[in-house]
Order: sequence, then structure tokens, then C-alpha cells
Amino acid sequence: MAAMDTLEAARDALELITGVASCKIGLEPNISPADYPLIRLVPSRLTPGRPYSGRTIDTLIYFGAQTATSEGLETVYDALFALEAAILAEVKALGGRYIETITDEDRLDAYKLMTVRVELPESTIVTPAPTPSPSPTPAPPPP
Repeated sequence: MAAMDTLEAARDALELITGVASCKIGLEPNISPADYPLIRLVPSRLTPGRPYSGRTIDTLIYFGAQTATSEGLETVYDALFALEAAILAEVKALGGRYIETITDEDRLDAYKLMTVRVELPESTIVTPAPTPSPSPTPAPPPP
């Protein structure tokens, strides 16, 4: 589950960015206006890690804002580039590597989506299974 641990850590860090309404793993089809501004993490492939341990998770980070309630596309781009800068700062803090930004990922008419391609190092943290409580040792019988 190290890959999922990595994605969850990235999600938890990104959802703290000011102004983000929703941040999830996966790009679901039923996104609503209440979800914007949004961030979605989509793992695209896992490759051998760098230098030689663990794996690298190639991740697409979709982010977007509404255009219908904006004061024009210029303000939308301004807000999205500010969000991109905040995302890249978090990726760097997580030890990730920026690859590129795709600025025209429009999939819905009333929204503007962009995508950042990054590499995230797979977490090597292994969550241990809970340790069972020791059962009390019975007292020896009286002599």
C-alpha cells in the first residue's frame, strides 16, 4: 500500500492549499460546481525508483476553476497559475519532481482545467499492523 500512502500524503498536503474546495484521488465523472476550485490526483504509471530503491509514481494533478462565475478568462488564468504555484511548492516539499504543466485540459464547458505532471517518490513508510494487547498472565494457584 506504499503507493496509496504516497497519494494520500499528497492529497492531504494539497487539500490544505487556501481556497481549494475539494481535493481527491481520482477524476470522477460527477464533479459539481461545489467542488471548484478543485484538485484531483491521478496516478498514471509506476516506475523503478531513483536511484535504485522504491518506485516513482508518475502523477497527473488536475486543477481547475469555474469560468461561468468569473470576471473573464484572464482572472481565471491568474487564479489557476497561483494555484499551480501552490501545488508545485507542495510537490517539492513532498520530495517530488515537476515535469510539465498542460494548460488546456478543458473537459466541461463552464470550467477551466489544467494538469501538472509530476513524479512522486513512493513512500517507504509501512503502516504496522496493530499489536494485540497481551492477555494478563494468570496468578499461580496458592500453595
